Amino acid sequence: MSLIWEKVKIEYEIKHPPDFVTHLNYVSCLNKISEGLSIGCNINFKKRLKHDNQLAKKLTLIELTRKNLEEEYKVISTNPDYAEICVPWVSVKAYYLLFNLLLIIKYLLSGDSTSFISSHQKMLKDLKEYIKKKTICFNNDLVNEVHKAKDIQKIRFVSGCNVKIIDIDLNQRFQQILKKLLTYKIEDFQRKNHITNFKTKKDRAERDKFIEASDINICEFFYWYRVKANYRDLEFLDKKIGSHQFKNFYDNYYGLTINFYKALKNLINELSIKRLGKEILSV
Repeated sequence: MSLIWEKVKIEYEIKHPPDFVTHLNYVSCLNKISEGLSIGCNINFKKRLKHDNQLAKKLTLIELTRKNLEEEYKVISTNPDYAEICVPWVSVKAYYLLFNLLLIIKYLLSGDSTSFISSHQKMLKDLKEYIKKKTICFNNDLVNEVHKAKDIQKIRFVSGCNVKIIDIDLNQRFQQILKKLLTYKIEDFQRKNHITNFKTKKDRAERDKFIEASDINICEFFYWYRVKANYRDLEFLDKKIGSHQFKNFYDNYYGLTINFYKALKNLINELSIKRLGKEILSV
């Protein structure tokens, strides 16, 4: 490692809050991992579906959300200051874009119009079941993995490795992200069950039971970052961060989102040809 690069790294880590560096590392890692992402489905359907009214509404909502993100991205590319305004909301918009795509996939797979009223947690559970049963299969093994929460909990890292910007193996960064997602899941369990801390034996037992029954897939990233931004804020949003760094975060989150969008869109069109006789997402 050159002394110049080492100096740049140290100055970067000093000037930028560790929580910001951590989230940027996670988002940029997933942006890289999801490049060229695609999804396959080998089910042969015997029955055609009618064009459901709810399907039309979801398609319109998807198109509006995608256009909004695209327009934001174009503005930010020429005006980095605008990124500071958009960063708090990009995870919210990204999640609902992908959530609605998943609802359509669920409908096309099941043929059941009640798919469109699936809850967020139900959709995540169904997605993980599709992956486990190989109903759908990503072309990246990391995205196909569904991990037991108890196994992720056992992983240990060297202190401070999450804020390093170099010399980090992609698989190690990926594991750091999974561990962060597990932290969010436990925090959510704690909040919903009105647990202040896990000091009592009863509360610790409930937490351990929850972890034992839980699993994690990287696609949950979008859900948990939406929750953090929507209700409890991402930790770094109140810190002093330059516009170009906000732009860096936005660019990576947008890139990650579009990588998943393209993969889900192509799967939808593959399924819709079989189920409806035509492609239903053009852009």
